[in-house]
Amino acid sequence: MRIYISADMEGIAGISKWDETIKGRQDYERYREQMTREVAAACEAAIEAGADTILVKDAHEDGKNLLHELLPRTVKVISGWSNHPYCMVEGLDESFDAAIFIGYHCGSSSNGSTLSHTLYPDRIRKIIINGEDADEFLIHAYVCRMLGVPIAAVSGDGELMRHVKGFDEDIKTIALQEGFGGAMVSIHPDLAIERIRRGVKKALTEGELKKETQLPEQFEMTIEFKKHEDAYKYAFYPKAEQIGEYTIRYASDQYMDLLTFMLFL
Repeated sequence: MRIYISADMEGIAGISKWDETIKGRQDYERYREQMTREVAAACEAAIEAGADTILVKDAHEDGKNLLHELLPRTVKVISGWSNHPYCMVEGLDESFDAAIFIGYHCGSSSNGSTLSHTLYPDRIRKIIINGEDADEFLIHAYVCRMLGVPIAAVSGDGELMRHVKGFDEDIKTIALQEGFGGAMVSIHPDLAIERIRRGVKKALTEGELKKETQLPEQFEMTIEFKKHEDAYKYAFYPKAEQIGEYTIRYASDQYMDLLTFMLFL
């Protein structure tokens, strides 16, 4: 069994402020280790479920956060960024039996996390795809659909978990914290490890992983920027149009076109 894991950081247990997610800042090393432990728990569960190949994408910031030596020896890690349009799921292809998302967080239009954002928090106010607020999970879940790779499990904040269930109720969700106002309430980091290990193993061993390949026939994406000059700039991308002072629109019947456009933001 071949398993793909995409790992972000803002949805890791206990994280509540940006400094904890930025290299060189306060408590980063502590939460870098917790991120690694949560990914390791998912890997160990996958191995127990029969995985013989595990590929992990370090998908936070510069892609150099995971402590590879703390992961099982058979696990391969993609670090850094190749600038492939798949972005946070680069390296994923049709050969994988399941995908797992660890440490994910709710999107920029949500109040479910103190670190709510979508892709680039300093530039993008929100992204909407086909009328739905698009967080980083949704953007990359569509890649999984496009490739026919089922998503087995997702961990992160509770608000995102509710969104995941709305996307596909068969995905195993593992909520580790809840946001309210400027604060987060989190479960114990060791309990987070236990829940991820138990949840991932259950997702891979109980029930059937369905290879869903159905995508919308047409995609319409709007991006609202924080600066009007960015909307002006990106409206010059082929087939993009500016529809507001801060907003552009891009449409295509091929999801890969949207991914390629977002690569150039």
